[in-house]
Amino acid sequence: MAAIEFGPRSVTSVIDQYVNSRRSSDRPISMRDALRALRTALPLCALTDRQIVDLVAATAIERGRNIYFDAAPEA
Repeated sequence: MAAIEFGPRSVTSVIDQYVNSRRSSDRPISMRDALRALRTALPLCALTDRQIVDLVAATAIERGRNIYFDAAPEA
């Protein structure tokens, strides 16, 4: 079976998709889980863990979501 290529995905689109997929507003978005998901989806991402966590947190806050800062990202 041939692989289907979808082209490169931007970090912001993956973050948007991740935050939107966490629909349950009664549970905060885990930064550790978000970081793991982003690193899996974008293994060649040049951003640091801290930059990814900051982007996820900003997106979540923008959408009125609660955040659980359980990740210990490197600077």
